[in-house]
Amino acid sequence: MKRYLALKASAGSGKTFALTVRYISLLLKGANASEILTLTFTNKAALEMSQRIYKTLQTLGVDEAYLGELIRVSGFSKEEILGKKSFLIKSFSNATISIFTIDKFVNKILREFCGYIGISDDFDIKNDDIELLSYKFLQSLDENSFKDLVEFSNYERKKFNSIFELFKSLIEKNEHINLLEIDGSFINLQKENVLQQAFKIKEHFLNCANASNSAIKAVDFTNFEELFEKTWIEKDSLFDYSYFKKCANDEINQEFLNLKEEFKNYYKLRATYSLNKIFKLYLEFKEYKLNFNKIKNYFEFNDISNLVYELLNQKINRDFLYFRLDSTYQHILIDEFQDTSILQYKILKPLIEEILSGDETKFKTFFYVGDPKQSIYRFRGGKRELFDYVLKTNPIIELEHLDTNYRSCKNIIDFVNSAFFNLPNYDYQQQESIRKDGCVEVIEDENLQNEDKFLNISLKIDELINSGINPNDIAILCYTNGDVLELFYYLKEKFPNLKIKTDMTSKLINQQNVKAVINAIKYIYFGEDIYKENFNALLGRKLLTSFEFDFEISQKSMSQIVYELAKHFDIIDENIVKLMDIATIYNNIVDFVYEIDKLETSIENSQDNGLQILTVFKSKGLEFHTVIVLDRIKRKNFDKSSLLFDYENIGLKNIFYKISGYENFDLEYKKAQEKEKNLSLDDDKNVLYVALTRAKNNLIIFKKAKSSAFDILGLSVCKIGHLSQSETLSLDRKIKKISYTPIYLGKQEQKIVNEKGVEEDEILKARYFGLATHYVLEMMSEFTISSMLYAINLSKARYSNYLDDMDFIKIEKVVNNLVENSCFQSLLENSKIVHEQALMYKEELKILDLLLFKDDCFYIIDYKTTRQILDEHKIQVSYYKKAISDIFTNHNVKAYLFYLKEDSLDIVEVEV
Repeated sequence: MKRYLALKASAGSGKTFALTVRYISLLLKGANASEILTLTFTNKAALEMSQRIYKTLQTLGVDEAYLGELIRVSGFSKEEILGKKSFLIKSFSNATISIFTIDKFVNKILREFCGYIGISDDFDIKNDDIELLSYKFLQSLDENSFKDLVEFSNYERKKFNSIFELFKSLIEKNEHINLLEIDGSFINLQKENVLQQAFKIKEHFLNCANASNSAIKAVDFTNFEELFEKTWIEKDSLFDYSYFKKCANDEINQEFLNLKEEFKNYYKLRATYSLNKIFKLYLEFKEYKLNFNKIKNYFEFNDISNLVYELLNQKINRDFLYFRLDSTYQHILIDEFQDTSILQYKILKPLIEEILSGDETKFKTFFYVGDPKQSIYRFRGGKRELFDYVLKTNPIIELEHLDTNYRSCKNIIDFVNSAFFNLPNYDYQQQESIRKDGCVEVIEDENLQNEDKFLNISLKIDELINSGINPNDIAILCYTNGDVLELFYYLKEKFPNLKIKTDMTSKLINQQNVKAVINAIKYIYFGEDIYKENFNALLGRKLLTSFEFDFEISQKSMSQIVYELAKHFDIIDENIVKLMDIATIYNNIVDFVYEIDKLETSIENSQDNGLQILTVFKSKGLEFHTVIVLDRIKRKNFDKSSLLFDYENIGLKNIFYKISGYENFDLEYKKAQEKEKNLSLDDDKNVLYVALTRAKNNLIIFKKAKSSAFDILGLSVCKIGHLSQSETLSLDRKIKKISYTPIYLGKQEQKIVNEKGVEEDEILKARYFGLATHYVLEMMSEFTISSMLYAINLSKARYSNYLDDMDFIKIEKVVNNLVENSCFQSLLENSKIVHEQALMYKEELKILDLLLFKDDCFYIIDYKTTRQILDEHKIQVSYYKKAISDIFTNHNVKAYLFYLKEDSLDIVEVEV
């Protein structure tokens, strides 16, 4: 095994496979799972990593690809690896697994050492209420500081809220500059110096007999502001300005160069003045925010990273802290390394350096994997240059590439290669393919810039479905959450029977129905027509439509008001239900109308399957059978930040205050600006690379005729290959619209019951109990106690929002009864076992809980968590039995219903 390894893994090349092999190889070599620090960037990725490792251990020897790679990486023989299988499963199951997101790892450090900086270890993690925080900060300022803030605001023409956003960006960067106090009057003096130098040039051209009228007009200025508007001051030389050529000479050109130097001094003074003003105010804000957060006992993720960094560098002996951490972690694996921020790397650096110290007497390893081409989170601090920087500064680390794409078909890979390989200044290695065929289509769609911009998208979706592609296999990638929502509502109207899901972080208050209800409540409270017309527009009602709602809101809770409104106008959906739940935090309608706009909660999306619409950013790490990529609908937002950070490797080389025209007089500023433009251009390329590498079989691109995001790649209209149909066709292309019956909240003391007298909340809980129990059984590749306990932890991660600890204790009892049942174990013995077997029979898709095969006989087992033995259960399983018999032409099929209960296990054999 290579102890120190960096892996550049292109899209679809098996990054997770490589990480899993590395992890298991460490276990094979004697590493304890608790000593392996594995870091990734999302909770989902961390959970999937844990699941992948465990399932691979359980099925070790079944998958030849894993086994072959483990033999290569670990150096052990097949017999040695399989001989350790049981031991590895047991040790991994019993160990304290150290698989975290970087944020959670940093959070763990702070909680462990928070006493050193006077912070309680039970702090919450949540976002600031920036309005409240900024208001309180303004109240805290003394007269001089408040005067400085107002002067800066007026001088730079910045509103207070944009200044506070600037403070937040500085907190994220956590960089420092040495303050240099500058008297503002110096700037005016420098303006005079510039003007006096410019008058020398003006006088020269006014006295030149050959000067044209255009040249004379060009030097027509009397003050600094008029001079500032002249374009010739931006030239490198007077000879570069056509109107001046007749009268220009070396002597006056030298005066012009002197003028440029005076302008440079002006810009430096001007920028330094503003930079120091903002940093002085920022330091006050940072100190106030820390104390504010301590009192409120919550922090944002950026705060936590900053506190840990300062903790390690100032508050305690860093060697002591890192010694404690290093004694725990002997191996480090980092996923998606291209998304690591400089601050995160600075925190991890001493741990990494300790491992790289090269002590041959200790078995320590370092491994990181990523793909700079998939770095699309620079706006959140991701620093893709770190991948190569760590390599260059640590020659002991070896580099390997993964360039074989296992995801996409050949035509897609060839298309991506041709689009990116010849891009100037872009590090791209061509990918190899192992799958044949595939379809690529580039469509130039003029509608994307018109009112009915999604018309051709809907026509293409209809074409795909009619061509044999299951809607569940289609993903549409957009640039923004706004595009996702707009397209979602458009397609819901065009295809009312089609299941559509989104995976986005849009605020709940921006969801269409929720927004309509909020406007309705504001209209009821304020009585202003603007809210009524907003309500009408959101629900597609004609303007000036009257608001007919006869409901007395006094003595009603906010949840009841939301419910009654949504029910009356027939707009209840899962997001309205979520709003009803959240509305309980508001004491009355006054609190609601004044506070609801601050709600950060994200929208709800309950669809488990269907056509998926998501942003390119959310699609990273995912793959889909058929992908439609939409062009950027609106123009890209330009960078509004007032600060320009210029980094060299991981160190801040310069920080500039942005001023229009500065680049024409200061070479360092110009270089920093060009570097930023190039980085932004690479961001655009990376977003396109991620978008075009999500498709497995079919890739369809809709590009605008003008100002297209795809212009970078020079894409032209084309059609390559033929559409690949879905392996599983849609069961019903004309899906009926699902009716949704909301849970009525009513009064707190009132319980809602259905026709059978069963409380609705009990039904809902029973449903989630069943789902969680089935998930535990699905995750158990072996029906043992250790496998059950691990699967229960996975189920907790997924269903803990719906079930409490007592529910999971009950699940453990239920599954334990199954595991310890002798009849069940006898069925398992020497059987081939398949969990969650998908079954297509008579154009219907069914899922079997457990399918066993031994002695030329099939055994179907269907789990039930209800206490009643119902005829409908028997009919369902009889259908499974007939399906298996027909599909495999084998009449030797037995089927059982297993009723899982806390106190017993009832087994019912089902006859056809």
